[in-house]
Amino acid sequence: MSLYGLEVAFRRHKINKLDSILRNDKRYSTPEDLFSKRELRVFRRTFSYFDHDLIGSADVSHIPLFQGKSKLLFSVYLHNIHQARLEGRQAEVSKFIKDAETQANARQGDSIFFFLLLFSFIILIGTSSTIFEYFQCEAFEEVEPAVSYLVRDYSLNCASSRYMIYVVYAVAMLFVYPLG
Repeated sequence: MSLYGLEVAFRRHKINKLDSILRNDKRYSTPEDLFSKRELRVFRRTFSYFDHDLIGSADVSHIPLFQGKSKLLFSVYLHNIHQARLEGRQAEVSKFIKDAETQANARQGDSIFFFLLLFSFIILIGTSSTIFEYFQCEAFEEVEPAVSYLVRDYSLNCASSRYMIYVVYAVAMLFVYPLG
């Protein structure tokens, strides 16, 4: 849960930072009366998705809505969207917006999966080390009869029934974490 909370906070921070850049950069200025605030946010995000290095022009050659155009400035990008609406191609604009939001949501899922894998990797190291330490017994042959104790906790005799019960548990955990 805390990992998901961190992911959400990180995503919001990233979106707010990007929105701030796009709102303050003159290359991304917009006519406020043509589009709603929600639409502008989506258009800014989709434009920045195509403008990977934020240089102010995006490669839109593969998008059907922008046929015949390769690189667009943000104002031209918005003009083409507005023109498509005026020409009655609202369905095409809506499909473009839906596809762009789907791509943005897929990215979010990828980053959540990345953080989940990172978190499990960090936990894997500590947990695996603890499990393997449970099999390290040190034998003391100076004493008659010879005895062995767990290196991690010298109060636990490796021949005791308590140790044997935990060995079964440790073997089961080997299949859950390091091997599973």
